[in-house]
This record gives sequence, structure tokens and C-alpha cells, in this order.
Amino acid sequence: MAYENALIEDPNRYEVKDLSIEEVQEKLEALKKKLDDGSFSCISRDKSNVTYGECSDGVKRLTVKDINKRSKPGDEKRKNIRLMVDLILKFFQANKRETHRGVFYVGNNTSSLFRQKDEYEILDDICSTIRCSSSSLYVDASVRGVVAGLLSFELGGHETFCTSRDDGVPIPLNSDIKMKNRGAKFILVVENKSAFNTLMQDKFYNDYPCIIITGMGMPEVATRRFLKLLSDNFGLPVYGLFDCDPEGIKMFTIYTVGSYEDAFDSVNLTWPYMTWLGVWPSDLCALDIPCKDLSPSEIALVDYLLREDFVKENPRLVEELEHMKITEKKANLEALKEFGPTCLSKYYLPYKLNYLLTAP
Repeated sequence: MAYENALIEDPNRYEVKDLSIEEVQEKLEALKKKLDDGSFSCISRDKSNVTYGECSDGVKRLTVKDINKRSKPGDEKRKNIRLMVDLILKFFQANKRETHRGVFYVGNNTSSLFRQKDEYEILDDICSTIRCSSSSLYVDASVRGVVAGLLSFELGGHETFCTSRDDGVPIPLNSDIKMKNRGAKFILVVENKSAFNTLMQDKFYNDYPCIIITGMGMPEVATRRFLKLLSDNFGLPVYGLFDCDPEGIKMFTIYTVGSYEDAFDSVNLTWPYMTWLGVWPSDLCALDIPCKDLSPSEIALVDYLLREDFVKENPRLVEELEHMKITEKKANLEALKEFGPTCLSKYYLPYKLNYLLTAP
């Protein structure tokens, strides 16, 4: 599978990219001047302005629909954007990176009194306005995710081996790292820490040479960006392992096509070539996996997903969601332990990998 990493500049598409410090500083200074203009507006990031369409690399994801649809921030929001711009410029001057949490506390210690829940929106407005990734702002997304297996990375002159900890190594916040593939043949994305821990205890990466990542639930920006960096660097197949419920399937789509909230940055936060290993709804019957009933809200989420264009274009997703709708059953990855503590790593994953690799 060939993948072109270079993005094509297109005035009809609205995407952000990594920029140099000098480029960001120049754009931030220009933004400060624009904020004084009462006619200043940001591109609309509302869900109604998001579509599933082709991005600059020729691959379809969730992306901005209309680059001319704008929203005009009020006086308070313009003030907060200006305060955030000043903070970021100070980070550049000090050559210091900050996390989202750090930005909030630094800001409030310098009288930049915006609420923490508003911080993400302000940063997204800045990124989408000057068309740069959040990491280019010297602001790193808070991270829950961990990585393990046959990978090492070097940061600040120190090399970290991802086999060094049984509970995984925290995903590095800084994207400016040197990574080395230590023999991995594929990348495995796992929904939750419990399944991740099981694979680590069984040393799954020794039997099946791989790199294992988990976002510990709904993946945040840092985990998705790291997966994209890994995939760009190594060109390995990527497989996804999620709970067999509507939320698990939704997580798979966030990794592959993005989220409505981050549609302007989808090119940097998604890997559309991930293969869904399971747990498929059809697996529940085929493998007699213990299951539970879907709740009314989960059934509604199944219907919602089936209406999404990115689902309609994926025959496997459609087939499995329709199967789930008929049976109204679900199961989490832990249900496999009913067949023994090593079922996931010794039986289920080998079975699914073999099935996908040998299927016509």
C-alpha cells in the first residue's frame, strides 16, 4: 500500500500542517493585528461545517466542508485569543514547550483568566486560523496513552526502549523524536488498558513482532498523532482491536477518519488504512463469546453510525453494525477471559490475524 505523505496545497481545502517556529511567530503576530479589527472572523468548526470528503493526500476523512463559512468571535473571546497568543509567543522566547494543563496554569498566573474548558477551543481557533498543528504552537496535548513492544525512541539525547516496562511507556508528547523499529512487523492499536496489560503479561510482541498502542479508551489528540507519526515513519500494517459495542466501533472510526471536533486537523490525526481486527459482532455468535444486551442509547448509536457516510463506504462496518442491530448484543474484550487468561493473545488474535491475512 503506497502512501504519499506530502500534502498538496489547495485553496478549496482547509487543513493545518506543521510549521517552523519562525513561520508560527510571523502568523501569530499577524493574528494579533487582525484581532483588533472588529470584522475579524474564524473559520466555522461547527459540526454542520464538517463533511466526509477527500483531503489533500487524496484520502477521504472528516474535513472542513465550506472554507467560506465563518464565525465572528465576541469581544471576550477575541480577548482570550489574544491572551493565548501572547502566552505562546512567550513559550517561543523561552524555548519551552507546555502541555494543555500547563498553559492553563501559566495563563492564570499571568492574569489570563480563561476557563480551562475554554482553552482547547481557543487553541483550536488559533490553529485553524493560522493553519498550523497544535504541536507547532509549542503546546502539547495531554496524553493518557502508552506504547510497548519493538520500538525505541530518542528524545533529548536519551533513548527509551518500549519493552522496558510491563505497563507500557507513556507516549512522548513531543513529535520531534527519533524512532527506531526494533523488528516490528505491524502496529496493534488496543482500545483499553486492561487488554493492553494482558498482551504485555503474555509478551505478545515476542510471538508476533509488533508495536502495541492504547489510548486507554477514547483516544486523545496525542495518541492519534503518535500513531500517525509511527505509520508515516515505518509504513507498517496497522490493526485495531476494540470492544464489541457501538462505542468501540466509534473509536475505530475516530482513529481512521477523525472526529467532528478536530476535522480541520484530520490529515495529521488519522490513519485511514487501519484494519479492524475485532471484536466483530459476528464473532460473538461464531466463537460463542459471552455477551450482554445493548441499551436503548447504544442501539441509537448503532443507527447513528449506520447513517454516517464513512460507515456506508466500509462494507465490513455496515455488515457488522447491521448484525449488531439485529442481535442487540455486545461484549468487551475482557469477555474473552471466560475461555482462559491467555485467550486474547494465544488464540483470538492469532485466529483473527490468520483470518485476515488468508481471506480471499
